[in-house]
Amino acid sequence: MTMLVCEGTAGPPDPRPIHTYNNGQPYQIARGRVADRRAIEHHGSPGHSILHGRPSTEKFLKAVRRELKIRKYSKNSISNYGSALKVLLTWFGRPPNRVTLEDVRCWLELMVDGNASASHLSVTLSAIRTAFDKFCCRDVTLGLVTPRRKKNQPVILSPNEVNRVINAAPRMAVKLAVAIMYAGGLRSSELCRLKIADLDFERRTIRVHQGKGGADRLVMLPRSFEAILKAWCEQSPGETWLFPSLSGQVNRHMNPRSLQRWVKSCVQLAGIKKRVTPHSFRHAFATHLLENGTDIRFIQKLLGHQRLETTTIYTKVAQLKSAMVSSPLDQLPVSIDVPRSSKLTDSIPTSTGPNASTPPKTGGQHHPVNPPVGRMSIGLTLAPSKQSAEISLRILGPQSPKSTERNVLAVLDGISVHRDQRQWIELRLPVVDSWKSQLDSLPTSQRDRIQTPEFFEQLRAEIGRRFIDRLNQAPGSD
Repeated sequence: MTMLVCEGTAGPPDPRPIHTYNNGQPYQIARGRVADRRAIEHHGSPGHSILHGRPSTEKFLKAVRRELKIRKYSKNSISNYGSALKVLLTWFGRPPNRVTLEDVRCWLELMVDGNASASHLSVTLSAIRTAFDKFCCRDVTLGLVTPRRKKNQPVILSPNEVNRVINAAPRMAVKLAVAIMYAGGLRSSELCRLKIADLDFERRTIRVHQGKGGADRLVMLPRSFEAILKAWCEQSPGETWLFPSLSGQVNRHMNPRSLQRWVKSCVQLAGIKKRVTPHSFRHAFATHLLENGTDIRFIQKLLGHQRLETTTIYTKVAQLKSAMVSSPLDQLPVSIDVPRSSKLTDSIPTSTGPNASTPPKTGGQHHPVNPPVGRMSIGLTLAPSKQSAEISLRILGPQSPKSTERNVLAVLDGISVHRDQRQWIELRLPVVDSWKSQLDSLPTSQRDRIQTPEFFEQLRAEIGRRFIDRLNQAPGSD
């Protein structure tokens, strides 16, 4: 059988055997990550090649894609490898049998000069090594090492920030998607491909079918969302998608790109300045479990990691609980008494926060946190059904010296609160643009305060508390 040969100039003989990695070990069998390890494999002779002669670029790419498909490479790997090889051969401009080690080095150098990432370089090098060296018995990557990737720590959201993003979701499908993604540590692709039949309410588990690496796994079903998930699943048969396409396409699941855009919108509505992606909720899931004392090997199983080293990255960003770890100084029997006449006592603030009666005696100027900008009155009108209420906000001005009442500067209406059959309390707010005329009449400090996420969080908590109190005081309430 004729091999795919190189027509370049022959260099000095290499004492090492051909078809080996840089450490001298022979090439591993070229097979996909999802390939069946128990299947019978055909080991060809050292001269075996999937091509012979001098094939064209189109024939070479077609043969490589066919071989990748036979060896059960994933669709993403076939697409990425094919694209990397096509770009290389387009730049090379000659038949693929004339590619040499120096040509590969020049192409990789050109990619580095173009600010290509380490992951992009790794995919390109893997594609060249698989197609030329493993499939065609060439050594055009001999001595080339996969570049090291930057070890960036993931962005971690706090539990409060996760709650704010979930509450800021404008659609129920997005709210459930973000909540389940955080509750089970799912990837965005795994979440979008969930079916209703994958939810087991009796065992409180979610079955992730053929996740990354072609492996199934079970994750937790959140109890707080069990009732609403049952109502959500009753609307569709069991073999349909749990999250259908948001654009209304039939028999299509939610697109991960659409989920990414919705998460970005929710983060902006919640007022979070961190760089948050759908994968950030998977990072938060693992980090919060680790901070709560969960065994790291159990977290590895829930995340579906094959190596424990991948899971240990969360130990670098997890915060240690003060109750679990104490300073070694606290273990000593000695104590330090501070004399009352010492100047140290004058520098310790006796009261902090916005409710402090006197500012602390410090060298600098005291700036209170969230200074008050006025007063607000909340009016709550309970509906006859006792399951909803209309809310009106009155922004009050300064008190007149001749009167005990305050002037009403603006009235913000259109707010409603509702409790459904699942005992969920939902607060509905209109868009801020509908209050434009009322807000324009307010001072700048009050107008800016109303448009902050902290104001809406405080408003949501206060209205929810008052609504529950009114329901408990109403005759005939549960």
